[in-house]
Amino acid sequence: MIDFSGYTREAIQEDMLDQVPDNLDKRQGSMIQTAIGPVAWYLEGLYMTLNQVQENAYADTAVGQALDYICAERGVYRNQAIPAVRQGTFNVEIPAGSTFKTINGANSVIFVSGDQVQGEGQEGQYVYRMTCQIPGEIGNSYSGNILPITAISGLTSAVIGKILVSGTEEETDDSLRARYRASFQSVSFGGNIAEYRSAILAIAGVGAVQVYPAWQGGGTVLCSILDAQLTPAEPGLIEQVQNTICPPEDGESTPSANGYGMAPIGAAVTITTATALTLNITCDIQFTSGADAPTYQQQIEDKIQEYLDTVCATWGNALTSQKVEYNVDVYISRIIAAILTIDQVVNVTNLQINGSASDLSLTETSALQQIPALGTVVINGGS
Repeated sequence: MIDFSGYTREAIQEDMLDQVPDNLDKRQGSMIQTAIGPVAWYLEGLYMTLNQVQENAYADTAVGQALDYICAERGVYRNQAIPAVRQGTFNVEIPAGSTFKTINGANSVIFVSGDQVQGEGQEGQYVYRMTCQIPGEIGNSYSGNILPITAISGLTSAVIGKILVSGTEEETDDSLRARYRASFQSVSFGGNIAEYRSAILAIAGVGAVQVYPAWQGGGTVLCSILDAQLTPAEPGLIEQVQNTICPPEDGESTPSANGYGMAPIGAAVTITTATALTLNITCDIQFTSGADAPTYQQQIEDKIQEYLDTVCATWGNALTSQKVEYNVDVYISRIIAAILTIDQVVNVTNLQINGSASDLSLTETSALQQIPALGTVVINGGS
């Protein structure tokens, strides 16, 4: 790439003045310098634009829409933000399209009612799918009473609860760039593993996938997914992916091998999700003088969670390109290293995960796929 960093106004002006004979006045404030100065400033802007054009021509440095254009040439498209879909419980039947507002101040959002969810709720309760009007994660956080905007006769109770589909933000440049690069590492063709990975990861809301071919014999495929937050996927997202990849026939509940979705004819694909394995951690921590565990409890938990996030980020990566084997390990030494990045922590000893002082290998098989989730963190020790 061409280095344009040296084309500043000062450098351009100096170069232009060097072309002027020395017997002419070209000092600061002279007519020649005054005439050349604005031109140099304008040319600096042109070089900055040239540098942006150059960077946006390559996937490694392109951003925003320029990156979208490059990825589109490989059939890779940015996942757009999707709204949260929640369960709303009411004491009366409500019309489709009714609107309700959450009660959480500046972060309040509006939900719109959809289809009624059968088989949920107690007697005298009516449960509906509620879709947030604003796409993104903002619709995931609040649970509790909601206020009706639409007038509904007899309504005395309205509660928003269970998440059916998590709201997700628009895919970041880094995530899109990673999927673009992955498209060169293996060729997607005719229902191979790369094809399933590419198709499933392109569905908004999916953050990772493990693919297990022939898990119940020839013609069967199991795909286990995580949501965009790299946590177990909600039922609504699982259903969405199932219907996209391999839906059941009308009136049936099992995936059809007749090729109604992305999956090729003859392949019955089952979509599932991982099971969260709660990690309860205990450790002895020595702090600097004047520091204590309660003060740094949250910071320590955040550091451990940051490490677990890196573990979760590798959940969908097979060990080799030609062997269906996934490995997810949580190392005690790396948890200790993460905690030691806090300045007031002097030493960490006796760290245990779920009562064991050994590293933890999670189960990743077609029968069970696990993902780590931080539970309690008990800190012993003091200043």
